[in-house]
Amino acid sequence: MNPLIKEDVIELLESMIAIPSVNPAYDPGSGGEQLLSEYIEQRCKARGLSVERQPVLPGRDNLIIRLNSGHPERTLLFEAHMDTVSFGGMSEPLLPRRINGRLYGRGACDTKGSLAAMLQMMEHYARNAEGLNADLILCASVDEEHAYRGLLQFMELGLPIHGAVVGEPTNLGIVIAHKGCVRFEIETIGKAAHSSVPHEGRSAIMDMVKVLHYLEQSKSCLENKIHPLCGAPSLTVGTIRGGQEINIVPDSCTIKVDRRLIPGEQPAEIMQELQNNLQEYLGGLGIEYAVRELLLDEALDTSPASTIVRSAQKAASQLQISTKLCGAAYGSDASKLQQRQGIPTIVFGPGSIQQAHSDEEWVSMEEVRHAARFYIELVQKFSSADKEEFHA
Repeated sequence: MNPLIKEDVIELLESMIAIPSVNPAYDPGSGGEQLLSEYIEQRCKARGLSVERQPVLPGRDNLIIRLNSGHPERTLLFEAHMDTVSFGGMSEPLLPRRINGRLYGRGACDTKGSLAAMLQMMEHYARNAEGLNADLILCASVDEEHAYRGLLQFMELGLPIHGAVVGEPTNLGIVIAHKGCVRFEIETIGKAAHSSVPHEGRSAIMDMVKVLHYLEQSKSCLENKIHPLCGAPSLTVGTIRGGQEINIVPDSCTIKVDRRLIPGEQPAEIMQELQNNLQEYLGGLGIEYAVRELLLDEALDTSPASTIVRSAQKAASQLQISTKLCGAAYGSDASKLQQRQGIPTIVFGPGSIQQAHSDEEWVSMEEVRHAARFYIELVQKFSSADKEEFHA
């Protein structure tokens, strides 16, 4: 282990926090990930790593960083996103601050801490490539915080990849399963009228009350679906919007709904089931409504027997951190790699999801250091796995 890694990775993370990379979906005036990608690109090239830009959106590129060892049959992908949510109510979000073992700043936890540790791993193997029996790819992606468009664009390359690690805050837990998501909006359509003659109209808001009643009732059946690592599915109404003026019967009301899936549930099937059940419930009530799909996102469900999982457990054991396999309630880029391309994928990184997006975002500096060591050790375990393990 390079003796400088203990402090270098924290200094690297501080440099990354100081560079704004707010997703323009949260702040239209933001420049997105461009400045951060330029910094990472220059740093990697200075250390002898191959860097390719992949355009995704105007002025927003994925960085694909490669280290080839001559073993394309064992290609290991590391992926972490560069974008952050907005600064919100953070005080000095771009000023990294070390306080009591914590590093504060926007993106420290979600997920620049993981990205810094992955970059440190790539730089380590750029200096110490001898004996490496796996090709390494690091994708620093854009737009994870909004629509995953960076990761989806990367997947279109169709690269042969045999295992993947996605960096997100897991408190150094090895996550092999996490929830997926179906998001949609429901609009009830009424008829406007003056409030002095409400009988001449139909209130879309009162019709929406019936829809909300149905959705609340539907939650009870979700409690019986339990995944051993992820728990039960959930359903949340996040927003409601309706009416124009207090003296007008509202002709429109819209809610946005978030339905979290557990492994085994398929997004398209759940979306269709929701629409069918809603139609059956509202069919006899004379309510006019429309359902619009917003997002379908798969759950992660990686086999514990896969090479990447077993290599991760060996690496964790070597470093004397927990080898327990975990689940998570949130989603990540990992599910797309695993479900759509069949790449065995884990999620692993420093920090807690409770700090992500918060006004006091921070990450444990010791966890960041442990993550860098873990990624280095994981490469060793993965590259030394028997060929038969890749077909288990």
